[in-house]
Amino acid sequence: MAKRLLLPLVGLYILYLAGGLALAYVEVIDRVYFFPGFAIKRPMPDKSTFAPDGPLVQYRPDGTALSRRIVPQGAGFTIQLDTLHHPTDSLTCFVQETGLTFRFPRHAFPAAEAAEYPAPEKMLVVSDIEGNFKGLQLILQGAGVTDAQARWRFGRGHLVFVGDLFDRGLQVTECLWLLYKLEHEAAQAGGKVHFILGNHEVMNLTGHYKYLRRKYRKNADSLGVEYARWYAPDTELGRWLRTKNVVERIGPTLFVHGGLSPEAAALRLPLPALNDLTRRSLDAPDTTGRNAAEKLARNPKLSPDWYRGLAQEDAPATHVAAVLRQYGARRLVIAHTPVEQITPLYDGQVVAIDLPHQETTGQGLMQALWIESGKFSVVDNQGRKRAL
Repeated sequence: MAKRLLLPLVGLYILYLAGGLALAYVEVIDRVYFFPGFAIKRPMPDKSTFAPDGPLVQYRPDGTALSRRIVPQGAGFTIQLDTLHHPTDSLTCFVQETGLTFRFPRHAFPAAEAAEYPAPEKMLVVSDIEGNFKGLQLILQGAGVTDAQARWRFGRGHLVFVGDLFDRGLQVTECLWLLYKLEHEAAQAGGKVHFILGNHEVMNLTGHYKYLRRKYRKNADSLGVEYARWYAPDTELGRWLRTKNVVERIGPTLFVHGGLSPEAAALRLPLPALNDLTRRSLDAPDTTGRNAAEKLARNPKLSPDWYRGLAQEDAPATHVAAVLRQYGARRLVIAHTPVEQITPLYDGQVVAIDLPHQETTGQGLMQALWIESGKFSVVDNQGRKRAL
């Protein structure tokens, strides 16, 4: 009896798979479930192409800089070149998706960001935007960090971005310039923007372009600057990104994109030294002949921007407690490994915040972590908060 039932069931299953794969092939559906909880997602063809972008600001030996932009003109686009003679000359960024144009000055920044800061009264913490400008603007405005024109309205509050503005989306440049602009405006208001480097920042700074969209290759050809030079040390964004950390402590909370592995913790490095290790690796990708610490900074399984052991709860609780004790913290906020909702782990000592922001079109709900007076909440793009 069982055998007679099994054959028709197998036949129906094969028919289901064949039909599902056929529908995926003709782009009617985007995934086929082999069994509950396990699916194969159809790769989406990248049809992105030449589109507005920039500015790309490159410095010349004489100290002047050349700004290149792709801007709308009539029914198409044109390339605009501007020479910048003064360090505070303003730049303009246009966001095609939203129609927003924002203007801002270049500003001075330190050679390296500090690794430790006192706790502010309130913080918005977000990560893994991956080129989704509309989603980023939604959550910033909804949480009261910016207004409708993307101007800083958070006073002495802190905005903490825990990595991965790059790849997958089509407004990477615009997202970068927005945080650059807000950093300057926040400082003027007594606030602060923190930008923690994620693995996608590190990938793009070290020549790994697996997730780069076709648009950027087309734009690079049109601008006459290969993409590998867009974030080089002679560019404004390249210089700025090289000042950023992979881990920071703000009050009693550590922020890191991936996590701190047992191997990284075993180095017993102070936070400034751990950050310097990663910064040095950005322009020295070859680890041949380097010491163990330098190799670890580029190890995708163990480095702070890649390690997933905490999010997957593979690391023992004793390791988490030891890391917090080592760096004088009470909790650790991580991104990088996707979660369906902001999730406390290890009895609340670790908080995972990587939500699928890159899939939000602007109509969906954006959420982020809100910290106020030491209490953790979740805030959405409508300003609603709930305790974590």
